[in-house]
Amino acid sequence: MYLPEWAQKFKEPKTEIRIIGGHCYKYQVEYRYNKEKKRTDKITIGLLGKITEQDGFIPSDKHLLKEQAKRSVDPANVDIKTFGVYGLFSELLEDEIAEMKAFFSPEDLEVLLSVAMMRFAHEAPIERMQYLHHHDYCSLFWHKKALTDKIITDTLRYIGENRQLILEWMKSRIPVLENPNSSKTEYVMIDSTHVTTTSNHLHVNAPGYNPAKNFDEQIRLMYMFACEIKEPVYYRLINGNINDVSSMKLCLEEMKIDKVIFVADKGFYSKSNINVLNSNNLKYIIPLYRNNKLIDFSPLEQIDFKKNNKFFVYQKRVIWYYSYQKEGQKFTTFLDEKLRVEEEENYILLMGTHPEEYDKEGFDNKLHSFGTLTLTTNAEVSPQELYETYKQRNEIEVMFNSYKNFLNADRMYMQDRWVLEGWLMANFIAMIAYYKLYDKINKAKLLSKYSPKDIVEISKTIFKIKINNQWHTAETTKKIRELFEKINIDYLKGRS
Repeated sequence: MYLPEWAQKFKEPKTEIRIIGGHCYKYQVEYRYNKEKKRTDKITIGLLGKITEQDGFIPSDKHLLKEQAKRSVDPANVDIKTFGVYGLFSELLEDEIAEMKAFFSPEDLEVLLSVAMMRFAHEAPIERMQYLHHHDYCSLFWHKKALTDKIITDTLRYIGENRQLILEWMKSRIPVLENPNSSKTEYVMIDSTHVTTTSNHLHVNAPGYNPAKNFDEQIRLMYMFACEIKEPVYYRLINGNINDVSSMKLCLEEMKIDKVIFVADKGFYSKSNINVLNSNNLKYIIPLYRNNKLIDFSPLEQIDFKKNNKFFVYQKRVIWYYSYQKEGQKFTTFLDEKLRVEEEENYILLMGTHPEEYDKEGFDNKLHSFGTLTLTTNAEVSPQELYETYKQRNEIEVMFNSYKNFLNADRMYMQDRWVLEGWLMANFIAMIAYYKLYDKINKAKLLSKYSPKDIVEISKTIFKIKINNQWHTAETTKKIRELFEKINIDYLKGRS
């Protein structure tokens, strides 16, 4: 059909102008070779807009939306990006990131690190990650294209399906495995926690017992925590209704490690549990409630008990101890005198405020148990090592609390088992970063003022700005710079 002269100037390569109903429309076209017909076919891609003699080219609404989408897809088009989160996270995990390059492909690792960082800093679900990644400085280094939901789930699924990659990397982080001939008795603690789920498709969630006495469907996460480096070093997803003992045995088999010890809580001790642990050759440390009749307090009833018993110093506190056998089981009772004085005073004060529950008779009955801790173990450790290892149980309890609160991961909604496996790996990496940050704050003796969450929130206020095609760190306050210097965080000094 004849094309008016005024419309011909709008012709461009890979476009075609058509007259429909007396009006001119501009289309995008492509030319593709057809193997069957052995010729090139013209393919219409879509409408670009309308052409009129008076207004010229008028883009269609759909074309405008596509152009806007194109501009928003490329992260490099954003000229102001959050920098502090990437700077903090990449510095904390500098060694881990370098090691992971030996186990994961660059493409998978970049997506995995992006997801882990979004969990660490924002507790973000998958659907929020594309936006966060797009506006974060990490998008210039980790996955330089749009981080879509599909890319995330496909990557997590692949990682979840290839646990051997995860396992080999986890093994490389455990000091006991790196130095198997070391004379040091460095144990890795093992324990589990429950996470509620709502999926009907995982086939690993089931109603099961947990300390919160919540019997909703759940999964269990078995974790190992290295005492030497004070970080989580292993995790495994297990069915929600499987007991810890059978799961621990399989975890040890998977890691090929023997210096692992189960540090239980006070409600775990029973003859049947001890027999199961011993029959499975599992090392353990188990505390007893103070009212357990197996505990022998008679040495503490002696006026000169210090003559016949030994002591060691733990965190500037003198700890007295003695060991004995009962029913074929070895027990060690420890006495912290500072704690004993504190507990005695607290009980006496409660006698005045709650006389219906606390009285002199009760005080007399508890007199020799105040300040004590009784432990049993089948591990070949000295009493001091036994006490110190048990005290580190708090580390693994803090880890589980941090997992559920810092990452907001006390409930999961995944519908795909393998995506969930990859998701747990991303959370695991985030937890390592959390512990490294916690350790830095602790060493700077600033935990009374700042939590890891506080440092993350401060980092979110630090931006990079593109000026004359060069990235510059935006201004930060002297207080922030001094705080980061105190906790040994260096990324504001020209890193990245």
